[in-house]
Amino acid sequence: NKLNIYSTNDLVEFFPRKYEFFNLKKANHKANNQTITIKAIINSKLELIKSNKTEYIKFQVLNNEKIINVIAFNQNYLLHVLKQNDKVYLKGKYTYYNNQLILNKLIMPNNFMPIKPIYNIENISDTNITNIISNIFNNKLVNINEILPENIITKYNLLNRYDAFYNIHLAQNINNLNAAIKRFKYEEAYLFQKQLLNNVDKKVYRKPKNYNLKLVKKLIDTINFELTNDQKKAVNDIFSDFKQNYISYRLIQGDVGSGKTIVAAIGIYGAITAKEQVALMAPTELLAKQHYNDFNKLFKGFANVELLTSDIKNKNEILSNLKTGKIDLIIGTHALIQDNVEFHNLGLIVIDEQHKFGVNTRKNLINKSLNADLIYLTATPIPRTLAISLFNEAKISTIKSKPQYQKPVYTKVILDKDINIIIEELKKCLNLNQKAYVVVPAIESTHAKYNIENVYELLSKHIDNKYIYAMHGKLKKEEQQIVMEQFSLSSKAILLATTMIEVGINVKSATLMVIFSADYFGLSQLHQLRGRVGRYNLESKCFLITQDEIPERLKIIEKENDGFNLSKYDLKLRGPGNLLGFEQTGMPNFKFLDFVDDYEILYTMRKEIISNNKIWYN
Repeated sequence: NKLNIYSTNDLVEFFPRKYEFFNLKKANHKANNQTITIKAIINSKLELIKSNKTEYIKFQVLNNEKIINVIAFNQNYLLHVLKQNDKVYLKGKYTYYNNQLILNKLIMPNNFMPIKPIYNIENISDTNITNIISNIFNNKLVNINEILPENIITKYNLLNRYDAFYNIHLAQNINNLNAAIKRFKYEEAYLFQKQLLNNVDKKVYRKPKNYNLKLVKKLIDTINFELTNDQKKAVNDIFSDFKQNYISYRLIQGDVGSGKTIVAAIGIYGAITAKEQVALMAPTELLAKQHYNDFNKLFKGFANVELLTSDIKNKNEILSNLKTGKIDLIIGTHALIQDNVEFHNLGLIVIDEQHKFGVNTRKNLINKSLNADLIYLTATPIPRTLAISLFNEAKISTIKSKPQYQKPVYTKVILDKDINIIIEELKKCLNLNQKAYVVVPAIESTHAKYNIENVYELLSKHIDNKYIYAMHGKLKKEEQQIVMEQFSLSSKAILLATTMIEVGINVKSATLMVIFSADYFGLSQLHQLRGRVGRYNLESKCFLITQDEIPERLKIIEKENDGFNLSKYDLKLRGPGNLLGFEQTGMPNFKFLDFVDDYEILYTMRKEIISNNKIWYN
């Protein structure tokens, strides 16, 4: 009952946690040093052998007219269970050259299954559970109704639901088990996509945006670099959306440094030339202020840009100008969703690093206008399957290519004991009049070994602390701004910070990233932090510090610079909620389906549902 099992149906719907396989094999040279299962007859008495350090049971069995020596450690109970001529199944590691099997498990014929389901139900053996489930099916004590359309079962050669449940518990061979798993993958994909597609808002009609292409091209001419092909395509996607007569939702995802912001800027200006206002929401005041500075420069002489954060001084004046339409682009944080923020003609909403906002925060901003298009920006590349699930109604533009002048960041994992390497690299960076970031997982003492306090102390022993600036969430906003400005304006400096610098920080002469307790971070987050350096044409390095031994995933990021590939690893290792830095409400808990490996199944079921319902979806 603790597991919510109250009926035969509940038990049948409680899937095995895993399986143990007993594949019958011949004990020959091909099986040398392998774990195998054999069917045999006890051919000798069982002897208890004692030596100085250990004791074991020794006996012989007959398998296919061949005598095999069996050794069993820590299984003295066998002395009272087995006798000569008993038929048994034995599983263990076989050595051909001394014709010996080290016994792992012994099974009597009446309990033998080639595939044993493992349920891990406390105080009830797996064999008992299997016997109960077998009894349920034999006596038809369960009702299993089909939930997939007949045409999908036929088209994709799936088991019916009754047979799938039977084989997930009682499969006699691997083919039957795989057929059951395949069936449940399709079922999970079908139900998931059906729920998503049922929640999709139908088209909301608006007039096409009457943007001024000449003015947009004039702005593009002021940009001092050539857009990459991916950037050009994303810009075209946005303007294609503007031409439609219905609201569009678009997710623009790109690796760190791929140039999403300039793409958004061109789209933003397009909406402004159509006499519409634009709101850009960023997750932190730091990033909002950086966006404000960047857009102010870019739009000088083109549009009126203002910043709205909780600590802005002339708030009433800004709110008044926003309401009367004097402001073209308003950039802000959560302050944008307050009730007193009213727009004259809001036509486009851009949400940067959208996953850092709660669902309600996004909705509150979107509700400021009934006709505004929506652009999500994310620098955490999201595998397409996950993007579809999080932004089902959004079209997706992907920016993969980076500007040619950007060089890959050299990445190396360093053990604690080699911390002197980091000190030397920091000194070298300062000697070159460049800047470094040092990131720690916490401000004060925590279960992580490193924090702002002890790393500041460590650095100060070797480096003049006039070059070290510390920034974290406990500082007041004005103090954070001062620290950031001092770091940016210094000819050479080290910024010691928590992960608050993960996104948006853009300092040209920053060439070194050091991350303490790197094993506390996910791959995508480490990649985001690494992306704070190497943004221009200077050689850049990233060092990841871990304690005793290098985790496998840190070895991955040493070799992999592609954020899309890293996000796939992260998705498999940590799950979708952790990948994006939050537990996504309603994120499915699939038992069989894999977001990455089974993308085709998800996509296929989506197409089937759309086709069967003949309904338009974005």
